[in-house]
Amino acid sequence: MLRVSGERLGFWAGAVGLGEIASRTPMRASDRFRAGSIMKPFVAAAVLQLAEDGTLSLDSALPDVLPEHTHGRFQDAHSITVRRLLNHTAGLPEWLGPPIRAQLMANPRRVWGVAEFLEISGAQERVLPPGARYAYSNTHYNLLGAIIEHATGVTWRDAVRERVIARAGLGETSLPEPGDAWIPGEHAHGYEGAIDVTYVDPSMAGAAGGGALITTLADLARFWDALLAGDLLRRGETLREMLAFVDAPDVGGQVGYGLGVQRYVLPGGLEVIGHLGSTAGYRAFGGRVRRLGVTVAMAMNTPADPAPVLLPALDAMRRNLRP
Repeated sequence: MLRVSGERLGFWAGAVGLGEIASRTPMRASDRFRAGSIMKPFVAAAVLQLAEDGTLSLDSALPDVLPEHTHGRFQDAHSITVRRLLNHTAGLPEWLGPPIRAQLMANPRRVWGVAEFLEISGAQERVLPPGARYAYSNTHYNLLGAIIEHATGVTWRDAVRERVIARAGLGETSLPEPGDAWIPGEHAHGYEGAIDVTYVDPSMAGAAGGGALITTLADLARFWDALLAGDLLRRGETLREMLAFVDAPDVGGQVGYGLGVQRYVLPGGLEVIGHLGSTAGYRAFGGRVRRLGVTVAMAMNTPADPAPVLLPALDAMRRNLRP
């Protein structure tokens, strides 16, 4: 599924392939899907709103924003700030390794607790001191979910629903509760090889992504338009902080990571601001080519490389929509 839109470009959406193999149902560009780590910019937007409200500071350390039984799992907690969690420079170990992936595939409906993820991470030896450099870790966003809950007194899901999903008008986006693995409405099934893993419990990965966020291409594009226009934040300065990127060379042309957002520079020098999402059975991307005024959203119902779909579309826009 692919959707592109912009003031000069207009709007186009299309899909190829099967949305469900067993019934031979074609993929539809309106299908819902699980968006994986695209959850992270949603969580980041909620945290930045709390910073604007004065509820917390981006430079607060873990002991200032979390109870001891949570931050006490991590050495150097006093040097781990909210900002470092947001831009993946806190240096905390990743919990999502091969043993967890094997458990997920063996029992997709298992309900996971955030404490499990934090314990796995906290038991590992740290390889980077806080602030040393970028190193992507789902642990960072599990802690941000806990910070939202400690600051607001409501679940991180409720906070994101109210502060981000409702505010952006995302009527087809949902955050189902743990134990509710169903995807409402028409949706693309997700596959690992020939195995249908659509109904993974949304507790998997929690605020870091995984199965938590269900959305559509249209809502994903609407989110990025609202976020990068500053509509989800009160002050332009906050958006500028969000888009202050640390060096983050990574796969797919990623060169920077801000506060919950990725910066890509693709062949031909095209800059894209957005986020990639991967989870069991799905791969998705949403973002904006600000130079061209174009928003792109795509999803696949397999965790394959999205480059063969994204890059030709982006290159065609680069050639035909010169600023």
